[in-house]
Amino acid sequence: MKQKIQPYLDNIASYFKKSKSHSIGVDIGSSSIKLVELEKVNGKIKLKNYAIVKIQDDLSRQEIRDFSGQMVEKILNDLSIKSKAINIAIPSYSSLITLIEVSSQDEKEIEKEIELEASKYIPVDLEDVVYDWKIIKSEIFTNKSEEISQTDENLEIEQKQNELLKTGLEKTKVLLVSTMRNVSNEYEKSFDEGNLNIDAIEVDCFSTIRALLRGREGTYLIMDIGGKVTNFIGVYKGQLLFNRNIDLAGNKLTELISKNLNVNKNRAETMKIKQGFDSDSKVIIENVLNPFCDSLVEQAQKKLDEFEEFKNAKLDKIVLMGGTSEMKGLKECIENKMKTDTVYGNPWAGIIYPTELKEKILSASPFFGVAVGLALIDLE
Repeated sequence: MKQKIQPYLDNIASYFKKSKSHSIGVDIGSSSIKLVELEKVNGKIKLKNYAIVKIQDDLSRQEIRDFSGQMVEKILNDLSIKSKAINIAIPSYSSLITLIEVSSQDEKEIEKEIELEASKYIPVDLEDVVYDWKIIKSEIFTNKSEEISQTDENLEIEQKQNELLKTGLEKTKVLLVSTMRNVSNEYEKSFDEGNLNIDAIEVDCFSTIRALLRGREGTYLIMDIGGKVTNFIGVYKGQLLFNRNIDLAGNKLTELISKNLNVNKNRAETMKIKQGFDSDSKVIIENVLNPFCDSLVEQAQKKLDEFEEFKNAKLDKIVLMGGTSEMKGLKECIENKMKTDTVYGNPWAGIIYPTELKEKILSASPFFGVAVGLALIDLE
């Protein structure tokens, strides 16, 4: 079985890449499996099938990987899908994405330097990981004198550029992506047992970017607010710069609402999404929802502040994904506090589907970013 780890990266196995007319993406999450089947007809991408199947609550992450092939095989059979070739994602929490600086600008020299220096950035034995890299084009730390503007209002950038010129150092920013080898091996083994073939594996944030941004060259913050984890994905001029996870997410919010109002979790979940910041309970708004929004904004800003690129470039938009992002009033709360245009992500944009399914399809948008992104591999 030939795997393409991180097919989103330009330099990875590009000579194996071939155009497809049919593709299946499967997002194996912590609470559900999302499957999307797409086909390309006359240059247009059409939706053939999609499904979301809940995973039983008591399964550990290890058990989900062990039984993933069996679960996906059943979904394919239930949908009468004959294809056995699947694209899957590895969760960001099983990966490490790091922006580093290297001293060379030549790709072959960069590769040699990374091979020698990778152990500094990857905190496990390199034999236990699969890793790759991509050069990041950044206006920060550029060392070409013709690019230095004497009238540049941002003195910090100019000073750093001049420092590099004085030292004669050439710095190149590189995105280093690594994932645990045993994780991909466990998925491969499980899918083999289910008589399925993994065409491509990539870290889920790359799938999300592909689905939501469709190659846009802008600067974005994607906030994927799920049940167990919130992912912050920073995209600078179309390039991934960071992906960070925090444990603050929807399930914790549901628990707090349940305890404060003394209602069961199903009722609390409904109240969270449907009422949200319009709740009649001031206690819930002041003690639960406002602190939740404040924490998300604080963490988001903290991640952005770690990178000079985002300090000196205005965000075009904040894009929301994940089931909890649908909570009434949350988008407006984030938008007001971040002072940035905030929108819901739509992974179905540009994909043809039956008009009678429009309402149902769009209502499922928050859950399908990764699966759609996976299914789009090699179709666009």
